[in-house]
Amino acid sequence: MKRMLVILMTVAWTGAGLFAQKSAVNSAYNQYGNQYWDKAKRYIDAASVHPDTKDDAKTWMFRGNIYLMIANEQIQKNPNPRYVNLCQNPLDSAFASYEKARQLDPNIKVAMQIAEPAKGLEYCYPMFYDQALKAIKERNYDWAFDRAEKTYLCKPDDEDAYYLYAYTAQLSGKMDLAKKHYYRMTRDLKVKKNEPYIRLALIYKEEGDTNRAVAVIKRHSVLKDTSANAKVDVDYAVQEAIIYAWAGDLERSMKVMDKALASDPENYVLLTNMGTELIDVKNYEKAEELLKKAGELQPDNYHVYYNLGRCYYNHSIDIAKAMNDIENDDEYAKASAQYQELLREALPFLEKAEAINGMDKNTLIMLRMVYSRLEVPEGAPDYKSKLEAVEAKLKELDRKK
Repeated sequence: MKRMLVILMTVAWTGAGLFAQKSAVNSAYNQYGNQYWDKAKRYIDAASVHPDTKDDAKTWMFRGNIYLMIANEQIQKNPNPRYVNLCQNPLDSAFASYEKARQLDPNIKVAMQIAEPAKGLEYCYPMFYDQALKAIKERNYDWAFDRAEKTYLCKPDDEDAYYLYAYTAQLSGKMDLAKKHYYRMTRDLKVKKNEPYIRLALIYKEEGDTNRAVAVIKRHSVLKDTSANAKVDVDYAVQEAIIYAWAGDLERSMKVMDKALASDPENYVLLTNMGTELIDVKNYEKAEELLKKAGELQPDNYHVYYNLGRCYYNHSIDIAKAMNDIENDDEYAKASAQYQELLREALPFLEKAEAINGMDKNTLIMLRMVYSRLEVPEGAPDYKSKLEAVEAKLKELDRKK
């Protein structure tokens, strides 16, 4: 965060006798005007506990401004050594002081550039926000939530602050609180950000609540904008399509994906991600289509071949499971033939993936299963040597653990 403008650190010197009756506050005021934050802090700390000044809103408003300047100094690239260890968490002290000033006098206004608590909190906001982001990056989610909550309290009407508050609640395990605020953002406030909608829908998906997941995502669907030049957020569209597919609404899922592809038809990442996700919801036909198109765009990409192999392999597993319930011999024979055909279709893609990334464990495990399950026509070469090579690689990977 860049150093605050000098004007914010300049006292409006009108009314020179403003704090004359309160010597400690007056001294703090003078030191603040000279930009000696350490000396100003010493005086204002004394005033904040003195019987004559501790219940004066001006004392706390002024204390907030002093601690805010210390906090701002401490985050500079080359801070003044006088302030580096002057106090811990000065930003929290500034925040608490502004809140105290507002509590004592909701209409407090002092003759300074930062004249009101709301203005002071506005300057606290970006520092709390940055601290929350840093804590998220460090996976310190409880601290991230604490920082995000104060960010939100600084600017309750700010969409970014509200989302950060809900998101860190989710990260820190406060799921009821996260759901409450995501719900308010998506239902009452109808925010424009994509993230609250998809995160709330995914929470409902995790809970198995199909109706609520679909209801949330429909409120912010990419299908709502029917204009010819509608811009589609591709990442959001993928997530929306996944929710519909999971809920069994494949028709709507396809509409969303088609709209995303129409917006960016040559997007290899989009094609790969969508194809990959469709495998997980067992929409194998569409997954195959998208992944093969991605392969045309990047013919030597490991992920395309691996996921194409996985598409056929997973489909074969579904057939194998269904065979357990088939009693009719003819139907069983048909299912068995389909099972073997899917394994044969998976094989070349998995072998291509191995050729590109020969020590990927998932590919090797899948190849092992295919080699061991494929039926070989009489007189045709078997897969024994290939299976042994795969087994050797898997053992090598296990030794390297």
